[in-house]
Amino acid sequence: MAKSTTGGVHAFAFVDANGNKHWGKWIFEPVGGTQGLSDDEAKAKGTDFLFDDLRQRVATTGVAFDFNLQLAREGDKLDSAVSPLPDDRPKVTLGRLTVKSVSPDSSGPCVTITFVPTNLPKGIEPSNDTMLAARAAPYAIGLGRRLSEGAKQ
Repeated sequence: MAKSTTGGVHAFAFVDANGNKHWGKWIFEPVGGTQGLSDDEAKAKGTDFLFDDLRQRVATTGVAFDFNLQLAREGDKLDSAVSPLPDDRPKVTLGRLTVKSVSPDSSGPCVTITFVPTNLPKGIEPSNDTMLAARAAPYAIGLGRRLSEGAKQ
């Protein structure tokens, strides 16, 4: 987890001070680079190794990700979650996410938080990808289950 790149599948417009829209897809890239494992290495580490590794890294070396926007170009498909942007598209670093703590179990403070991909701050606009709106209902169901089932899930 701490050494894996995570990318968004939906395109968003980032609107600058002049009202110009810069389309792209976000990517969180680990500071210090990615680190992969073969299938055999992963199996040898056990089922909870990603959680254990994240907790250990947060406690010792720290975990941080650069928040990047991969910029789209004219003609790139922006209304499909299954169409990634080509690898040659430039990236702009928008910030850094630093993980400072990890809950010891699934009953932490995040259990009451849900992600709504269309609830965006001023200056960020969604694409016309129909999957964005469709994701709201299953996320609401997931939140309801977390709240009703708690840590037993």
